[in-house]
Amino acid sequence: MARRGVKRKAPDLGKLPSTDDYSPAVFLRCHNQREHDDETKIWKCEFEPALDNPEETTNLLATCGGKTVCIIDVNTQQVLKRFQDTDRHENFYTLAWTTIETANKRKVNVLAVAGEGGAIKLIHPNQLLMYAIIRGHKKYISCLLFHPTLTRLLFSGSKDGFVYLWDIGIPDKAPTSTYVPLLKISLQDSVGDALNLVFSERSGLLIAGAERGCVGWSVTDCSSLTPTRRARVIEKVDIVFQHPKSKTTTIDGLINLPGDLLATKQVGSGEILIWDLAKHVEKQERDCPIEPLVKLKYPQHNVKYLNLGFSNGLLSVGDDQGNLVLYNIKSIIHNHKREVDENIWEPSMVLDWPNIINNPNTAPRQDLVVNTVAISSSHEFVTGGTDNNLVCIWKREDSPAAPADGD
Repeated sequence: MARRGVKRKAPDLGKLPSTDDYSPAVFLRCHNQREHDDETKIWKCEFEPALDNPEETTNLLATCGGKTVCIIDVNTQQVLKRFQDTDRHENFYTLAWTTIETANKRKVNVLAVAGEGGAIKLIHPNQLLMYAIIRGHKKYISCLLFHPTLTRLLFSGSKDGFVYLWDIGIPDKAPTSTYVPLLKISLQDSVGDALNLVFSERSGLLIAGAERGCVGWSVTDCSSLTPTRRARVIEKVDIVFQHPKSKTTTIDGLINLPGDLLATKQVGSGEILIWDLAKHVEKQERDCPIEPLVKLKYPQHNVKYLNLGFSNGLLSVGDDQGNLVLYNIKSIIHNHKREVDENIWEPSMVLDWPNIINNPNTAPRQDLVVNTVAISSSHEFVTGGTDNNLVCIWKREDSPAAPADGD
């Protein structure tokens, strides 16, 4: 059982509005590779999109870590389904949801997962059945992104130095081996591994947060691409988004915000930057220094690969102490003046790691890292995945929360 965590209200600087109070509902250890596994890292969690409105989410949360993918009902706090990969070399790093219209005009959600094995697994979430495998990358896959409107198109970024674009087709229970890339994008040594991808339809750019910076490629012909034996290769980046100097060039946090805004987090900088993509693209400069609209204060540490989460005006990210940092940026998105604010804005709230009293294996330890965060569209649930094999579900306090269970 977890006693209620201490929530620290940030100083009232007249900047960010407050956010709802949250209490720990349940912490689940459901990606075990062995008994008493407290080492498997949960790399990604993401809520299922509602079939009729991609801006809303259901109560189902997909998580991945080790060889396991879980579907969790956050309302009942139960693991509904658990997919265990048979590849002994697999270690899932990333996942992505999409909604596809089938031949009979019925909509269905599909979950794509990938990682160390270098192959993309396509899963029917209802049965948690892997119905297809997409092979092509030569090394591990670090990020996946579905096109926002051409929902069958999937970008995958790999250690092999390429981002591929695939058409996953219409779900079919019979596996196929006919997938070939529609497009190949070279990451080059100057970019390094792609850690996160976003696509801007307004600007026609695919953007990567990578080991050595943040870059973009013009990709305006997605709808006309067809599979060929030799896919077109984009060799060079079109724009480099130069972030302020820091201890490292790694951009491990990158996420789309409404209004063609982006949020980026540079390792070791102690800040999250919110900036106007369109404004920077309009400069038509290959090397484009970032001019942030807003700077958000973030804990100072050098731990890499902590993903941002966002939903309906609420931005969140974990840290290296087991905490979730929340930023209510709704007013920034809707009312910002599109000019630089020199102040650094404090978080709206920090959800501290709670006291776990019934399972010593979940007790806090030094450098307890929250790798990933997902927020339900209603803001009723904020969830995180840790590097000690825990899926942490926090529930808004406007309704009673069940006691948290350590296992």
